[in-house]
Amino acid sequence: MNKKIVVLIGLAFFIFTLQAQVAMGKWRTHFAYNLADQIAQSENKVFAVSEGSLFSIDKRDGGMEFYNKISGLNGTVISTIEYDAVNKTLLIIYNDGNIDFLSASGVKNLPDFYNKQMSANKAVNHILFHENKAFLSANFGIIVLNMIKMEIQDTYYIGDNASEVKILNTTLHKGNIYAVSENTIYAASASNPLLISYEVWDKMINLPGAGIFQALYSFGDYLVLLRDGKLYTQNSSGAWSNLDNSLKYTNIVVSGDYLQGYAAESMVVFDLQLTRTGITGLSRLKDGVYDTGASKFWFAGDPRGVILYDLKNSSIVGEPYLPAGPAVNIPYKLKFKDERLFVLQGGRWATQYGRPGIVMIYENNEWRNISNVPIEAITGKRAHDFINIAVNPNDKTHFYIPSYGNGIFEFKNDAFHKWHTFENSTIETIYPSSPASAYLYMRMGGGTYDADGNIWFSNSGVSSGVKILKKEGTWTQLTNSLLKGPTLGDILILEQNKNHKWMLSLRSGELKVMDDNGTIDEESDDRYISHKNFPDPDKGGMISADNFYCMAQDKSGAVWIGSVKGPFIFNNPLKAFDPDFTMTRIKIPRNDGTNLADYLLEDEQINAIVIDGANRKWIGTESTGVYLMSENGQETIHHFTTQNSPLLSNTILSIDINPKTGEVFFGTGSGLVSYQSDAGEATNIFNNVHVYPNPVRENYSGVITITGLIEKTNVKITDVAGNLVSETTSNGSIATWDGKNKFGQKVNTGVYLAICVSPDGEQSTTTKILVIN
Repeated sequence: MNKKIVVLIGLAFFIFTLQAQVAMGKWRTHFAYNLADQIAQSENKVFAVSEGSLFSIDKRDGGMEFYNKISGLNGTVISTIEYDAVNKTLLIIYNDGNIDFLSASGVKNLPDFYNKQMSANKAVNHILFHENKAFLSANFGIIVLNMIKMEIQDTYYIGDNASEVKILNTTLHKGNIYAVSENTIYAASASNPLLISYEVWDKMINLPGAGIFQALYSFGDYLVLLRDGKLYTQNSSGAWSNLDNSLKYTNIVVSGDYLQGYAAESMVVFDLQLTRTGITGLSRLKDGVYDTGASKFWFAGDPRGVILYDLKNSSIVGEPYLPAGPAVNIPYKLKFKDERLFVLQGGRWATQYGRPGIVMIYENNEWRNISNVPIEAITGKRAHDFINIAVNPNDKTHFYIPSYGNGIFEFKNDAFHKWHTFENSTIETIYPSSPASAYLYMRMGGGTYDADGNIWFSNSGVSSGVKILKKEGTWTQLTNSLLKGPTLGDILILEQNKNHKWMLSLRSGELKVMDDNGTIDEESDDRYISHKNFPDPDKGGMISADNFYCMAQDKSGAVWIGSVKGPFIFNNPLKAFDPDFTMTRIKIPRNDGTNLADYLLEDEQINAIVIDGANRKWIGTESTGVYLMSENGQETIHHFTTQNSPLLSNTILSIDINPKTGEVFFGTGSGLVSYQSDAGEATNIFNNVHVYPNPVRENYSGVITITGLIEKTNVKITDVAGNLVSETTSNGSIATWDGKNKFGQKVNTGVYLAICVSPDGEQSTTTKILVIN
């Protein structure tokens, strides 16, 4: 039968889901693009870097393209970019010294500088192209790249006796090359074949002004010097004169026939006759290029996005270009409510980090950011270091955010609603007698709804460590002294007994357990205990950890705590008040014939632990990336690092999982990235069971996903005649099929049935899969 006829017949059997889903095993990045501070241009594109992330704008139609490790780049945080118009290549330098060459033919990587062992920071401060070479101004000297061979050609150490010196930029002017450091400007003949020798570099003397040097550029017939915020020019006869001292300049840029001068709150351009024109209607500009073909400027830095600007009319052309994304690339805390992801950038340890209180929400593949500015305008006080979120179980737009310093902020309909402080609640401040400090030291944490609708918060460094906002809107607290502690963390309510609450004192490595006996207003019948030392069942004696970082309860009821010594596991959490209460660590056999074993991630700092729909453990570490461990913790299913995956950083701040789709989001030290896993959160009934992709076309090479299942569903794949093709069991709500039969062969074109039966055999459903091979 003709394939097209088969397709038409097959389509009659299917109702396709319209929701876009990520292919199994694929990654996505979620970058902030609203803080662009670098810009470069090719003939048809403008490239911009925002917080180390790269995107481009097509000058012809405004289309935007995004570049990252998933699309072929070899690094994450970009230090510097510049476009080589001769070789039609964008040169990309990363903070760690890795180098990419991006051209129409793809990406070529040069890892030599990245691999070089050296003490100096590897960031590159400036790029100059000349005669198929790129001069990189580095923190120790100058690196010269051959842009045709795409390799390092030379390294210049031009300080005294070939010593290291931080070079801010280089420029070429009338046959000479100049290199700028903060204290000296070096000059040499550009045609000298011995530029690698420090002896051919002279130090310029009799330079105008005083203070540190910031930049030197060739501009028309002039050399333009930026020194201590002031601009000076040298004419063709070598005489220096003042150009502009009216502003405190921080940077200058030459593009086309214009010199751009950037100050803290102003930006001006000079033409070749040194006529000055101010740029109006824009703010916070950082960089710009002049598009000669369009006779307009492209500017980066304005919070509205990348701007196309007409200097003749002093006006913005069209709408700014601002890709959708989170507000910032600091995903300190991630938390899902249903399929809505909340992202917070806060932070704290011994003290608060002072990060603005921004709420970032990701839902239906779209971002919404709630700024702290309106909150501060209403309260008249700072709103910073949002560290957790308690979402109303019945209304995802109603939530409470504890701040490590500013109390608790309540939002309704995704807008700021009420500020809970020491003045209108039981919240305490560390400095009640100091008005200047009181509002800055309400150090809150936690934020957990109990089954009755009460919300539990921690309050660090004060007399009563636990505060409770009751369902009816009044506040109470638990005053037992055992609950006090420095840097109190989240509060976990045990699945086995809702009266049992666990809380960590992070900096003291203590586990605090409370049993409120179901009466939160009556403390006389409560039980409290604090554990710092635990019996070691393997080595004897006691074991403790200086610091705890996170806590999660798995589907079997065990509680996992992330410590500086790896994960601690408590298999009998209800025995926390018993004298034989203890913890265990997962032992991984070495399988080397010695019967020896190692503890799982021993001596690793565990920052995040999340349980997926198959009861597997996603574990985020401080320096070695992410681990996906089997249900019992003994098998490593995945270990993602920056070296073997698109993970942005090996420092993991937070993890959470979309409960329906199973997509895992990793908050890293360099931004937010997600991975489509093969396990979702299951319910006790089949729920919108469907297959993707469907139809499965001939060029598809991934796995086929069946979702909406009951946990541990038995899935039989058969042909329409009922012959068994393959069989599998779901991970939570998700099962996968590789499109092959039980002999490992790709199946023929046709319609196949996925017959899904619950573990107890009481429920079943069937869905169809069209395969085209």
